[in-house]
Amino acid sequence: MSGAHPSGGDRARRAGVVAAMAVLFVVALGIFVLPFAFPTPPPIVTRFQATLLFSPDGDGRREEATISVRLSEPSAVTLEIQKDGETVRRLLASPREAVGWVRAEWDGRDDAGRRLADGTYAIKLRARAGRKQFNTSRAIVIDTSPPRPVAMTVESGTLGDPGPGECRVSYTAADAGSLVIEALRAGEDEPVRRLGPRPLRAGQPLRWNWDGSRPEGGRVPPGLYRIRASVFDAARNRVVRERTCWVGYLAGRPVPARPAPRDPVGALLRRTDGDALAPSTTVTLALYRRTGTPGRTLSDPLGRQVGPGARGPAGRARVRVPAGINPAALWLVARTDDGLGAALIPLEGTR
Repeated sequence: MSGAHPSGGDRARRAGVVAAMAVLFVVALGIFVLPFAFPTPPPIVTRFQATLLFSPDGDGRREEATISVRLSEPSAVTLEIQKDGETVRRLLASPREAVGWVRAEWDGRDDAGRRLADGTYAIKLRARAGRKQFNTSRAIVIDTSPPRPVAMTVESGTLGDPGPGECRVSYTAADAGSLVIEALRAGEDEPVRRLGPRPLRAGQPLRWNWDGSRPEGGRVPPGLYRIRASVFDAARNRVVRERTCWVGYLAGRPVPARPAPRDPVGALLRRTDGDALAPSTTVTLALYRRTGTPGRTLSDPLGRQVGPGARGPAGRARVRVPAGINPAALWLVARTDDGLGAALIPLEGTR
């Protein structure tokens, strides 16, 4: 029948639905509003940071670890160093620290002052403010072992086959690190040329062919140089190796190849890159006692001069091997008049 009014039951059901929706709305509103009306209080520790890796070996690099904790309210704080769950060093046990940063240093020793072995340790942090507590830990590593060198070779271009570089350096280590190679004039501490730092992979050689040039241009004068290789790891542990190199820009072989005492001896000269030196180039020849070998010994390879020198065209200049001296104990040195070339030539005795 048109115009019929809802029954009492229908009105009750509708009222119930409206009431339920109202309840759901209030609950949803509460879920949204309450976190903003009553925010969660911040933790008592808002920052915990520490050195990840250090090397307390007495060399002045990365000697101490720093641990820092930032507090949001006054708290009791304990900081301990643990190994396999056992406390080896207590750094801090304070009943009350003020709001802000709390810092501690660790020198890598235990509570008895003994230096601890390399390895991974745990920094245990405990903080308490009233009923609130904060407990956590993080790892820290002691590493005092430098990268292990495997091989370092330095070949002087004047003593090697034709090719690039007055000094041909190769370095290999058993451990990864960063390599710095420096060339220094013998008796000086300021490098004249530097390579690196360059990444060094374990077991893979890193090579550098130094042509004798300076960073600002031009070439260093001929003579003996030290090649110093320093390898660093992440903890700044360092291992240093040195070899010598003769920078001469010239190479050659004696003529005759095996002179005997009293024999005149000359030199067939070339540039270290392989280009022949014109026979008409004026050179000075001299014989010196052999006191070392570049690349093998750190000492100056040239002892005192033996006998008089000679000056003339490279193709004709000759010096005489003194009587009673084994030629194998001598260096033949050929220098150009312009001072830019100096070949270091070993002599061999007759068989």
